Amino acid sequence: MRSCTVLPFILASLALPAAAQDTFTPEKLGVEAHIAEGPNVLVLDQSWNGPSKIDVLGADEGLKMKGNMGPGTTAQMVLSRDGKSLYTGSVYMQRFVYGPVTVILHEWDLATLSRKREFEIPAKFAHVESQPGLFALSDDEAYLLAQNATPATSVSVIDLKAEKAIAEIPTPGCWTAIPATGMKFTTICGDGTLASYAWAADGSFAEPKKSAKIFDPDADALFANPVRAEGKLIYLSFNGNLYVIDDSGEAPVLAETVKLTDGVIGKWAPGGSEAIAYNAATGKLFILMHSGAKEGSHKDPAQEIWTVDLASKKVVGRSPAHHENTLAVSKGDAPVLFAASEEGNLTRYAYAEADGEVTLTKAGEFEGLSSFPALITTDF
Repeated sequence: MRSCTVLPFILASLALPAAAQDTFTPEKLGVEAHIAEGPNVLVLDQSWNGPSKIDVLGADEGLKMKGNMGPGTTAQMVLSRDGKSLYTGSVYMQRFVYGPVTVILHEWDLATLSRKREFEIPAKFAHVESQPGLFALSDDEAYLLAQNATPATSVSVIDLKAEKAIAEIPTPGCWTAIPATGMKFTTICGDGTLASYAWAADGSFAEPKKSAKIFDPDADALFANPVRAEGKLIYLSFNGNLYVIDDSGEAPVLAETVKLTDGVIGKWAPGGSEAIAYNAATGKLFILMHSGAKEGSHKDPAQEIWTVDLASKKVVGRSPAHHENTLAVSKGDAPVLFAASEEGNLTRYAYAEADGEVTLTKAGEFEGLSSFPALITTDF
């Protein structure tokens, strides 16, 4: 025969003491009007199966998460020069596997992580890995340049004040739109040349001005996204060479090439998605490098970060890396580096220089931040 004392015991054990009920205070949830003050690092975690996200972290050693913004699929981003506005371009699909898509340009307020405005841009927008040369502000920040692929390549020129595309400039065989001085951009082409394109406020544009052949795409291909240093573009090659390009004239011109790996043991070469960064205040280039380089290893993660002094064109530091494939550096006199790995970890590196030798030391890490090769930028 079953006991009847079990049920009263259970009910009694579930009852809360009167004192506990009297002291219970419900938690009040709210939304902060602004993110915490201080410098920030922004990391785009680009998604191909749903919304992308941009995480905003404090740039100090704690790398504290401040919040995030959520554009659509296959997003690209670019931060305004003053660090106040973030622009994103992203795709919204009605059926994902077929049917129409809508591409939206968002302008976000970084201080509040809120949308300031949004409007539609051409649906030819390229659905590709995030890269700085695919979504960039013009020299005066009045226009935004968006890479298209249908798969034919072209660049949409977006008038930010008018909130519309004023031109689609065909760029056959070429990729990226790197802003140059004035209303002009430079692009890299598959035949080993570079080309400059100019446009006008009424949407008209000139014929491209192409360079002579600058690099051999079979023997020494270039990473498509350069850095701009002292007015010139610096492209990095798969073999570890620097190509310094002057695009201030009508057509780009090769100004200089620099070999970084001559005499280095171990077949070192650059690798990753964004493998080069530049800090103008110190005149230093930073490059993600790996050993045992071979055909196809230009995507391999970094074993070291090399520091190159731009004035002397010499390697002045080799520091341990942590399997990263994306690199960014702050703009100030005391540079701080940030690098992301395919495993989703963001690493912060502190910079020190003594007797002309540069050392980069791990000084913070945020694990599990992104699930795709990340695009990183800073507002300081």
